[in-house]
Amino acid sequence: MKNVKIVIADIRQFTCDTEQVLSQIAPRYTKKYKKTKRPKDAQQELVSGFLLKLYLGITRDEQFTCNEYGKPFLTSGDCFFNLSHSEDYVVLAIVDCNVGIDVEKVRTCHEATVKKVFNTRQKEKLLGLEGDARNEKFTQIWTECEALLKLKGTGFGDEWNTDNSLVESCDIHTFQMQDYVITCVTEMESSIEIEKYKV
Repeated sequence: MKNVKIVIADIRQFTCDTEQVLSQIAPRYTKKYKKTKRPKDAQQELVSGFLLKLYLGITRDEQFTCNEYGKPFLTSGDCFFNLSHSEDYVVLAIVDCNVGIDVEKVRTCHEATVKKVFNTRQKEKLLGLEGDARNEKFTQIWTECEALLKLKGTGFGDEWNTDNSLVESCDIHTFQMQDYVITCVTEMESSIEIEKYKV
């Protein structure tokens, strides 16, 4: 069984000196930080770069590479990692097998997304649910879809909503943290260890 370390960082509590952090993280994240116009999005990029430095020692762009869809991999091949962010949180998953993670703030159920993206099994989970319960289940299923795609390293394709084989072959962990949902998916059986990053 694989052990997945999930680091959760609240960007509101990140009080490190910005210029100092920018000088220490991979240039890719420095560029993203400087290019991003929305302050919260910029802070997400800063914290993402910082977590990669702190937990994986990534300070140079050459230490990781991305596939054609943008999924990052360590060039050393030492382990796998995946990042996600939503509003006030950044999450990082680290494990020695392929992994995908997604965090989302609970959102209103979007019926067009259900129709276009969710498969039959996922649609059935929403039956009979209304209000907050429907919104929470929608967000849970959405994070599952996103995490699976991030594990796979691709985008949504025409075959996505009929492909149950990926779901059945992966280990899926979903949990709620206040009004956020986090889903972590691994290609092998795994356990989860959660660390809340504190400055």
